[in-house]
Amino acid sequence: MKRAWWLYALGAIAAFLSFPFPPPDPFTLVIVEILIALMVYAGLWFWDCLPERSEGPPAQEHGSPGRRGSLAALGMTTPKRALYSLLIGAASGAVVLALLPLAGLQSRIIKEASIPLWKWLIIAFDSSVLEEIIFRLFVVSFVAWLFNRFIRREPSIWIALAASALTFGAAHLGRWLDAGPIVITAVMIVNGLIAIVLGLIYVKWGIEAAILGHFAGDVVVHIIGPHFFI
Repeated sequence: MKRAWWLYALGAIAAFLSFPFPPPDPFTLVIVEILIALMVYAGLWFWDCLPERSEGPPAQEHGSPGRRGSLAALGMTTPKRALYSLLIGAASGAVVLALLPLAGLQSRIIKEASIPLWKWLIIAFDSSVLEEIIFRLFVVSFVAWLFNRFIRREPSIWIALAASALTFGAAHLGRWLDAGPIVITAVMIVNGLIAIVLGLIYVKWGIEAAILGHFAGDVVVHIIGPHFFI
């Protein structure tokens, strides 16, 4: 797991920054830090146990764990892939901005214009790191690994992406729970589609690429959007 040290560090920093300073409950912060570290370790292990491609029956695929031998969830994010991830994330953020008025969700974005830039940069960093560790590295890897014990790799991954989309959408309902079924459905669909995009980036290029795409999307939606698009 030597290649993963930076991912543990990013998760620890993001978890720390997500708490008020000084942390009102240091014990809770320590528990969160431990949980993030466990999710990183488990997610890397689950993904590295998947076969590189479908070969034979599911049992045979599962019987060849870690054949890539280099923590494939970390990917090989070249500068070109990093750029593509940023562009895909930014484009996805722009699509979200265009859909918000149609779904009646623009009120939250408008209010965010009053939040200082430095706070939103921290929030974007926190959410891109922590949410990608939880919903892509852990959820996608675990569900894909679990279903790959019974079916082939490709359908296992698509089931995992769907599970990640559902959990990601549900996690973003928050204040919209009392807004009625139409708004709740819109929030689930918008966030679910974004989760699919980020999940595909993770599957193709690794977790660092998904983090970059998520960060770019948050910058467009929450930093640029309130000032220039809404």
